[in-house]
Amino acid sequence: MSQEWDEVKHEVQLMVERLWAFHDDLSAAENSGALTESQIAFVKAVRAWETAVRIEQYMTNSAKDETAEEGETK
Repeated sequence: MSQEWDEVKHEVQLMVERLWAFHDDLSAAENSGALTESQIAFVKAVRAWETAVRIEQYMTNSAKDETAEEGETK
């Protein structure tokens, strides 16, 4: 595994952690009862993206591909 790929994985992990924190903040705001209808609609739209989940899945798939490639070369 290359150092560059290790750096990419590290940066992705940081981004995913931040996205989950953002998701938690959105949930707290939505559940606070202090948002307007349009703000709630915005929060629901953003949460529907599920970006962090998708990124984590892509990274998992990349790791599987990487493991398969390593197995083929050994």
